[in-house]
Amino acid sequence: MAHDFVGGVALRAHLVEKVPYASLLLIDAVGVPPAGSPFFRFVASHPDLLAQLPPYIHESVVRAYIEGASHQGPRTEELDDLVTPWTGKPGQPAFYRQIAGYDESFLTENERHIADLQLPVRVLWGSNDDWLPVQAEQRLHSLIDGAEWRLIEGAGHLAQYDAPVELSHEITTWLTSQTN
Repeated sequence: MAHDFVGGVALRAHLVEKVPYASLLLIDAVGVPPAGSPFFRFVASHPDLLAQLPPYIHESVVRAYIEGASHQGPRTEELDDLVTPWTGKPGQPAFYRQIAGYDESFLTENERHIADLQLPVRVLWGSNDDWLPVQAEQRLHSLIDGAEWRLIEGAGHLAQYDAPVELSHEITTWLTSQTN
């Protein structure tokens, strides 16, 4: 089970590094190119400049960015928990450094090997994912022969916050179907 960029890592581990899995559940996964929200692509083009933002502006930018990943909007304490690691002296440069270090060639390599998937795959996607639009899900799903897919209505990229009951049901259903 893998969400966001971990989906790409999980695919790469299986397809390229030959890590065996019984099945794979991808949730709003960054699995194949192109990837990244408009803000992500902007930061990737200007990481040194943005890393110089005054801390209070940086925190506001990160807060708005993360809040935009949720269609419903996370509760204040949830948003605080998601923002905190990316603020302060170590967090601010780390935020921009991790985006600047993003290398889409790993996703291109996933795409080259994705037809080799020989295991059950289900793709879940938030119907209102503004970070990775439904078209990205449709592309990923179309590349995986025999993959199941489900839209999680009313959820953004952070389905675990927007639709926790529906997401839990999908996960439980998938895991149960794979263990019987």
